[in-house]
Amino acid sequence: MTKPTILPFERILTLPESNLIKNSILKAIQTFEKYGYNYLKLPAFDHYEVQEKSLGEKVKNAIVIKDIESSQLISLRADFTTQVVRSVSFFKVWHFPLRVYYFGTLFWTGEKTCERFQAGVELLGSDSIEADAEVITTLYEYLKSLGIKDAVVSVGHVNIVRKILSRLPEDRREEAKKAFKERNLSFLRTAFGGDLIPKLPFLQDREQALRAVSELGMEEERRELEQLGSILSQAGVRYIYDLSEVRDFPYYTGIVFEVFHPKLGSPVAGGGRYDNLSRLYGGDFCATGGSVYIDRLLSLLEPRREEKDFYLIDLSQKKEIGTKLANLLRGKGYKVGKELINRGLEHSLDYAFSEGYKRAVVIIDEKDLRVYTTVKDYEVMNLKDFLELF
Repeated sequence: MTKPTILPFERILTLPESNLIKNSILKAIQTFEKYGYNYLKLPAFDHYEVQEKSLGEKVKNAIVIKDIESSQLISLRADFTTQVVRSVSFFKVWHFPLRVYYFGTLFWTGEKTCERFQAGVELLGSDSIEADAEVITTLYEYLKSLGIKDAVVSVGHVNIVRKILSRLPEDRREEAKKAFKERNLSFLRTAFGGDLIPKLPFLQDREQALRAVSELGMEEERRELEQLGSILSQAGVRYIYDLSEVRDFPYYTGIVFEVFHPKLGSPVAGGGRYDNLSRLYGGDFCATGGSVYIDRLLSLLEPRREEKDFYLIDLSQKKEIGTKLANLLRGKGYKVGKELINRGLEHSLDYAFSEGYKRAVVIIDEKDLRVYTTVKDYEVMNLKDFLELF
């Protein structure tokens, strides 16, 4: 039999990596629910033609399946935001603002791996800057709960670049958009002249950035950025402005953001406002949201061995004591494993402590239990006394 190989676009996760993702999910649930968000289980599929409208050029990387019976093209889940809006559009009754969170896998081609794991929140039904700030603060708090304390939020507004691009002939806009994305100073100077627009991608000082937006005549965008910054400062969120923010997804309509970490070259989280997306699904509500790219965080997170409570090694004659004791301990909420391989005691103990069990319990009979705290150190007691301890 040929040994299976790893596919070019596949990533096999180790047990420690899988444990990091599990703990990240648990932290996400804890943090998101603290902010009042409710869990929403999302479908794995969407209509491809709707994805074309919502994702723009990025839809070419979606994984598409053709339904044989209807000949309809179906896309595997490529974006959580669209799936949230689609799901909510089917709700018969809801109350705004609606806060939901999610976690799971997205499927894309054209990258090193076709699977990307994310957790995020969406706040539907509010057009306020406070809603944008809440989303950013919630995700920032989530990153902190994972032990990531050096993250910086880069805040922008999609209308700034869009309005600037509208000054160019249509056939030059895509190239100029790329120049903003790549911070191509030479092209920006040639395309727009002057000093103001070419320097937008390089403004670091907050006050200078806000003044630049005013000089461009975009007072609404300035007001929104300034108000958002004030709220983020009060919440203790580290942030900068990025006036050259460009997004691949066309559904964004206002405030957008990405979160960066100094040890990584790509963002670890992102999102923004999308007030018109619901119309593609027959709805009519404004919304904002964002997600954390958990698979990108793995190199920043410290792997920790999963601790368990008891490993039972039943050497009694009938092997019944171990089963009863396991059931009793599990009923009390302890994590309990049981030896299933006939091997030497030393090997069983090595296995137990290498797997993270705090205690190994060797059962000779009801009057002779040896409770190991290391492979060599143990205490002898009877079954009754042992159960009274726990």
